Amino acid sequence: MKRSLKKQRWVRALAFALTLVMMLVPMSSCADSAADQICVLRCEEETLPLYFYEFLLSRMKGSLARSKYNVESAAFWAEPIDESGVTYEEYFNGSILDSCKNYLAAAVLFEREGLRLSSSVLAEIDEEIAFYISYDGGDSEKALDGILSPYGVDHKTLRDCYVLEAKYETLLASLYGGGALISDTVKESYYRENYLRFKQILLPKYYYEYECDEQGNMIYFDVEEGKPLYDSENGVYVYDEKGNRIKDSYGSTIYYDAEGNILYDKVNGQPSVVLDENGEGRIHYLSEEEQTALKESAESLVASLGKNNFSAFESERAKHTTVEGAEDAYPDGYYLSSIERGGYEDYMSAILDRLTEMEVGEIAAVESEYGWHVIMKYELDSGKYGDGEYDEWFAGFNSSLINRLFLDKCKSVLPEITVHEENLAKARSIKDIGINFDY
Repeated sequence: MKRSLKKQRWVRALAFALTLVMMLVPMSSCADSAADQICVLRCEEETLPLYFYEFLLSRMKGSLARSKYNVESAAFWAEPIDESGVTYEEYFNGSILDSCKNYLAAAVLFEREGLRLSSSVLAEIDEEIAFYISYDGGDSEKALDGILSPYGVDHKTLRDCYVLEAKYETLLASLYGGGALISDTVKESYYRENYLRFKQILLPKYYYEYECDEQGNMIYFDVEEGKPLYDSENGVYVYDEKGNRIKDSYGSTIYYDAEGNILYDKVNGQPSVVLDENGEGRIHYLSEEEQTALKESAESLVASLGKNNFSAFESERAKHTTVEGAEDAYPDGYYLSSIERGGYEDYMSAILDRLTEMEVGEIAAVESEYGWHVIMKYELDSGKYGDGEYDEWFAGFNSSLINRLFLDKCKSVLPEITVHEENLAKARSIKDIGINFDY
């Protein structure tokens, strides 16, 4: 049970780390020992100690390692992150310092709001630390401290971090209520500022092999019962030599068209993909020549539909099917944002980048491993972030909006923060800190 708490804490921290926004919590005071009173930031009576700064560095390093960056290579840290010449080491050291300033501002706001932690929250944190001592340290505080040392903390200062993490979460809940206390006007404004909507026609580079009858006609099945469905309204039944209606092995009457082909019910039935030896749908990829023709088809479609021709686009879209029926699942389109980029496949990120360059009503073609996506940019529908059917596209909406509002609130405190440069110089760099995956 407690191991799951550990995982939940890490998941929350990882989400913050990947966006370079406040991974943990502000320190409300330095610890008692002289060594632990090395403070790097101060504002009013609130201070942030060196060990906390190092701890955030270790978490960031763990997040980068999870994202497959070569964090154990000195060459990686010396590499410029962009054309500015700033190295990865300099960039992340500075980013964590900025996060620390925001969290110290949060500590000040926590006190100004007159907030306090409940005894039950503190008891849960103590229970969690006790679990780490037992599970990770083998019932030895000293052993756990040895595990934590590369991250800049011991079991006591780790507890301080968790206590103050709870303060941070309590502050956010008090201010925003998980989004419930934020007005619809603010949400709608943030939505329109950060999200884009599009619809697509997918011209796939491959096709699935579906079950067919002896005449090569695709069979449409009853999804629940797994038996073929026939079109009794448009087809006719025939008799065998004994004068009986011809039926299939399930006892269902078979209906035919005028040419003698079996006529399946394409309205109520669905085709069934042929599975390979691994239980996966059998896929056939287009040849190089077919893919060249596919590209030409996508480009021709863009040219023929033109700008602002929504009705023509919708008509053409209705003629095409997409992988796994995605268009049916989202008839009003897709909603993308840089806020959610970390959860997108590469092709979705490519579409997002293209959409940012387009005007509403404009059409474009984007290639991916799946095929050519002929996309049209649409106006945003009001309030879609609150529509449960579209939760997939707005998973990070509330949390990112809260972070934005909270950072804006912190700006009033930032000018009051003093940086103790001489103490900051004593901290380990992210290049030298441990890789923290668990705490």
